[in-house]
Amino acid sequence: MSQPSAATRRHRRGIACDECRRRKLRCDGQKPQCGRCLDTGVACELTQRSARGPKKGHLRDLKNRLVYLETLLENSVPAEDTQQDLHAIIEYTGDPSLLPFVRAGHAAEVGTSEPWISAGTVTSNSEHEGLLQPDLTPGVPSFSQRSSVGPIISGHSTPIQSITGLMQDELDQLYLDRVHNSIPILHQRRYMSWSKSSTKTEPRRCLQYAMWTLAALLSTQFRDMIEPLYQETKRMLDQLTVAANEDSNIDTEIGQAWVLLVTFESMRTYHRQAWMSAGSAFRFVQAMHYHELDSLDGKRGSAYAQRDDFIEVEERHRVFWMAYFLDHIISMRGDWPITLNEHVICTRLPASDSKFQNGYRELGPFLSEAMTDSTLQVRSSFTECLILVTICGRSLFQRQQCQISKAYGDMTLDWTEQRQWLDRLLLSRFQVLSQCYPDPTESNDPLLLFTHILAQATVIYYCKTMIQSDAPSNFTQNSEFRYEHRALEASKNIIRLATTLPELPFSKVHPLMPMPLFICAEFLYSNIHNGISVQLPIQDLFHIFRELKNVNNHEQSYLDLLPRSCISKTAVMVGLGDEGGASS
Repeated sequence: MSQPSAATRRHRRGIACDECRRRKLRCDGQKPQCGRCLDTGVACELTQRSARGPKKGHLRDLKNRLVYLETLLENSVPAEDTQQDLHAIIEYTGDPSLLPFVRAGHAAEVGTSEPWISAGTVTSNSEHEGLLQPDLTPGVPSFSQRSSVGPIISGHSTPIQSITGLMQDELDQLYLDRVHNSIPILHQRRYMSWSKSSTKTEPRRCLQYAMWTLAALLSTQFRDMIEPLYQETKRMLDQLTVAANEDSNIDTEIGQAWVLLVTFESMRTYHRQAWMSAGSAFRFVQAMHYHELDSLDGKRGSAYAQRDDFIEVEERHRVFWMAYFLDHIISMRGDWPITLNEHVICTRLPASDSKFQNGYRELGPFLSEAMTDSTLQVRSSFTECLILVTICGRSLFQRQQCQISKAYGDMTLDWTEQRQWLDRLLLSRFQVLSQCYPDPTESNDPLLLFTHILAQATVIYYCKTMIQSDAPSNFTQNSEFRYEHRALEASKNIIRLATTLPELPFSKVHPLMPMPLFICAEFLYSNIHNGISVQLPIQDLFHIFRELKNVNNHEQSYLDLLPRSCISKTAVMVGLGDEGGASS
């Protein structure tokens, strides 16, 4: 019997050696040395490469986690329990067959019928984790779309954890471009100087998250981050509020964050939560004595004003007055009592924004001085808004006083002089807006257009409170007719101004624009019995509502905001709007 050759005695391997790979030659795969390396006398080496693709069973494990996650969401488990379950599911690395029992007391059958994820699309653990983020997983509802399930704030699937430096820059720029002009409470250069720091204080970090929350809401590319950013902002604010003691020097950034949070919740139509957060904002500015920053009696607020630099002091002025503005405009919607009473305020109005941003010291007037100044001069759109909501606050106070007087059995108060004073004040504000400011429909200033619409809404609110107040002896039926006619003309002016809104990008519309528009809608609907003079304007207004994009859902319009607003009879109003759309 013949002996086997050396080549036959060598074992074959299925992978080419390094030398044959380098020279791109066919390797015979012999062991311990291939034929080509043997002929050339080169060392035959083979570098072992890691196996491609996920390890065995990983896709099935991932699929089971996703199925169970969907089951939790569909069963509408309470938010707190669901959040714990999601952490447990994401962090669980054991036997996939035991996954339904990770959460005690909530067993669920895990189906394996549909291959949700193709093996060719998954290459690394980081990519698997990305599949669990909202809006990226087929069949799993977005956390921001499920009111019964709270967003995840910590864990591997949190979008917040993956915010890169580039994303932070984009969110900062979005805020400055789309929010700051409407809510001018921030010194831009000072913010940019500390925003890049890796050692930010917790209040500054909280403010930054509040800014990013609003920026994400007004964006198209960061929609999945809205609710996680909002929840994280709330968590930090609550934590900072609890941790602060009475003697600690609380940073201005906390007040700024509260103001932005209230604005966000109002935009999201979280009206009850917005009112609760507004209360915290009001108590903050009161506790920090921001209502008496320019007092001369040496209290804490005035001591701050004397000690700190101008920019810091001006930011406190602006935080207080933005809280004052929110207090009044939110109270208008529900006819609630005013918290920040104008008669105990000893804080000057904000300086002009241009000088503030450039670091020039300028003292604004006191509110009473600005309201009674007979000269027509440009101040700022923000100051005009503050004067207008103050007029609304006084109208609301008159109505509430009449109701209290009636309940106590007192004689009806004669408000003739107060009415005449408010009439003159309204007239002077309209003269200033028309003669000292550019045409709002041609300006690129969202706050200026909002100011003009708010001025007309102030007329409506003023006339409504005058009609609803107990009339004195000289308040005749003819007077009531004049107030109704005046409010109707103001409504038509709002519609004229609002026709330009659909032409603007949604990011250029003031965040609180729905409030004055809905005041107009409510007045028109409550007077629809007056015939064609009201029916035509309300049809025009609802046409504008259908054209205006809902910031919460870009596929919806302002009509979808009506049922979630705090004004009366909104369900009927939506029905009327749909009928108008059908008829047209």
